[in-house]
Amino acid sequence: MKTEQLLDQILPILHSVKDDEGKLQKILDFLLSEIYEEPDDIIVIPEKYKGIVYTIAENIDCGLVCYLNPETLEIEEVSSELAEDPEEFEGVTGESWDDSFKHTSWEKCITVEPPVSSDSFKIMEQFINEVEDKKLQNQLVKALSNRRPFANFKAIIENSEYRQQWFDFKQNKLEEMVWDELSFQLNNDDDEPYIEDINGFYNDDGTKIDPASVPVPGLCVICRKHQIDDWEENLLCLMNRNDQKNELNFKCGSFEKL
Repeated sequence: MKTEQLLDQILPILHSVKDDEGKLQKILDFLLSEIYEEPDDIIVIPEKYKGIVYTIAENIDCGLVCYLNPETLEIEEVSSELAEDPEEFEGVTGESWDDSFKHTSWEKCITVEPPVSSDSFKIMEQFINEVEDKKLQNQLVKALSNRRPFANFKAIIENSEYRQQWFDFKQNKLEEMVWDELSFQLNNDDDEPYIEDINGFYNDDGTKIDPASVPVPGLCVICRKHQIDDWEENLLCLMNRNDQKNELNFKCGSFEKL
């Protein structure tokens, strides 16, 4: 039975009990315990990095290692085989590794490598759940269960109506992997312990805080800790001011008069 037909049968039932709180509660309890699955966390890539993430995802899908300059957002890439052995690179190309690439002289460099086989296999498994055609779904499951799973999966998909859907799905998953790696390396840079474009400031309800919109009480102006060269201290001050922005009397346990 098609999904539209199933919905045509389910919706009238729900409508018939719309005024019965007890029955609605039973339906909700059943859906939450037996049917509903928590959606995957939605990954939001900052606008600044979207183009970079897209390009790197395409490159690692082709087996290339990518090098990103986090300051200029410049990218260099090379095949994973040659990246693992600079001497082989020099033997194949006849050129010096250091002279051929700028990233060797960058002050900061983020490296993103192609996905390992287990990650690629997991992406294929996840895509099978997106396929509504049961026959094709079974073919794909069988392909992953036999020898040469990658080649067999590719052959089946590329001759199906799901070809473009697969490419889009894989690109999206690779972009998630790339951003996960970039955000991790950016946030673990000792010289840049916090990047607002990636993290931001948020209230308990998930709404983003604009630091410029948080009032600065008079008590802060005469405090020796106000706007000192200490990122963590400034963050604590900001969050304290934000929590009390609607209070008449501002209080601070860390106040130290100038």
